[in-house]
Amino acid sequence: MKYFKFVNSLMFFLIATLLFSSCSENKSNRAEIDEDSIDNFFIGWASANITPDKPVLLRGQFYARISEGVKDPVTATALAIESGKGSSTEKVILISCDLVNISDDLRDAVREILTKSLPSLLPEQVVLNATHTHTGPQYSGQPNEASKEYPTNISGTTEIKSAVGVELDAMGFSECQAFISERIAKAAEQAWKNRKPGGISYGLGHAVVGHNRLIAYLRGKSKMYGNTNSTDFSHIEGFEDHSVNLLYTWDKKSKLTGVAINVPSPAQVSESGHLISADYWHDTRVELRKRLGKNLFVLPQCSAAGDQSPHIMVGKKAEYRMQRLIIGDSLQTGRGSMGRRKQIAIDISDAVTSVLPYMKSNIEWDPVFAHQAKTVELSRRLIGIEDVESALKEAEIWKNKYEKMLLEIGENPDIKQKPRWYRDITIAYRKMRRGYSVKERYDLEKVQPKLPIEIHVVRIGDMVIATNPFELYLDYGIRIKERSPAIQTFLVQLSGSGTYVPTKRSIAGGAYGAVPASTLIGPEGGQELVEKTLGMINSLFE
Repeated sequence: MKYFKFVNSLMFFLIATLLFSSCSENKSNRAEIDEDSIDNFFIGWASANITPDKPVLLRGQFYARISEGVKDPVTATALAIESGKGSSTEKVILISCDLVNISDDLRDAVREILTKSLPSLLPEQVVLNATHTHTGPQYSGQPNEASKEYPTNISGTTEIKSAVGVELDAMGFSECQAFISERIAKAAEQAWKNRKPGGISYGLGHAVVGHNRLIAYLRGKSKMYGNTNSTDFSHIEGFEDHSVNLLYTWDKKSKLTGVAINVPSPAQVSESGHLISADYWHDTRVELRKRLGKNLFVLPQCSAAGDQSPHIMVGKKAEYRMQRLIIGDSLQTGRGSMGRRKQIAIDISDAVTSVLPYMKSNIEWDPVFAHQAKTVELSRRLIGIEDVESALKEAEIWKNKYEKMLLEIGENPDIKQKPRWYRDITIAYRKMRRGYSVKERYDLEKVQPKLPIEIHVVRIGDMVIATNPFELYLDYGIRIKERSPAIQTFLVQLSGSGTYVPTKRSIAGGAYGAVPASTLIGPEGGQELVEKTLGMINSLFE
């Protein structure tokens, strides 16, 4: 009896060992496929420094800021993907830029350069997005709202004055755009030429980066970055999303080559600074390359985050204490600090590396790959005459302030010798223009009730990337994610120059991003965007 028990135990051990060995071998083989069989899916990476070599206006605040140096470079990172062989291949180049947005004229300039150097590419196969850093160069001025075109054939001084109300000694917008577009296109061209057989894997991590920045009060109103230490404080207005969607790329030896990181937060920790900077994405690149190799490519994407920011809104004292404990005394901590940037970089990098072992054992060498681009029309936000009257009244107040300061500067030119003398007058000018823009939009919606925008949807395996040009409030992004047939849905906002798209709740609250001057599209158009994006996604999964 004991003999049979021994034999049975031995047989069980041998079978279990064989099964484990077989499973381990199969698992390993998923990552290490015969190199000769990987020949249908191609990946290429490249990046370029797009930091202007002259002082420029920095984009992102009401007041003008002339750059006073470079804290860290702003870059363009390109990921080229091609599937298939011969003339019927599917292809796309995804380009992430450390900029506040992507204007139509910058996008078109990059596409024009690229399609000349790479005639096999179609313009719509080149997709750009911005990280929304507030310390990147301003390369365009105030567009003509009726035509959405920017002034052309004017001097750099005139371009700047039309945008901020005074002459400033900085690189003109046209010159800056030409400088940037050439370098973005060069990175994309190099990524295309660098493509080689490879594979992808996708995963999900988490990092607390973005926070809803709208503070709701008991009186029924909301305020961006409002005071939470108030007897009138009620709650945070909306949802927060701490997911980090991750797309990893591998060469045919299963070596990691790059990662696309999709985070629902703009890059605006250092938003009011006077030094050119990519914000926390620079620190994230440094941290990831320290962990995973200096040649790693990092492509940042900002998910739906129109009502989000990296600034901590609740529990600040405890959060800042933990920053000091973790980061140490070598860096300043708190709002807008390098300590906060470092904290975000560590958290994102932890998300990337924590799931990395599972990604290497789940590489897809020939995933389904499809790309669809459409220009769709969305209903403009209807502005009431009472909104116009209120905006014009406010614009007149700011106009009087602007003209008074302009006269004072004319009478006392020594004012220009003071550091950052232009701050207050540029605030007045921009707020004046902001008020008048409400009337321009009110007139425009009568003749053009729909706004055309460009949307891209890219399917890679069972995940999908969907773009929009807006600062899209998080609610809309969540609607798309939850109804998408993909296992993971990467939303990419600011793949254009669109304005905020607020919710009904936020419009009722009346905070900054929800007022008529901040928006071209309202809740009706926002829901249309949801449905049209889902329609495109669904068509790629049929």
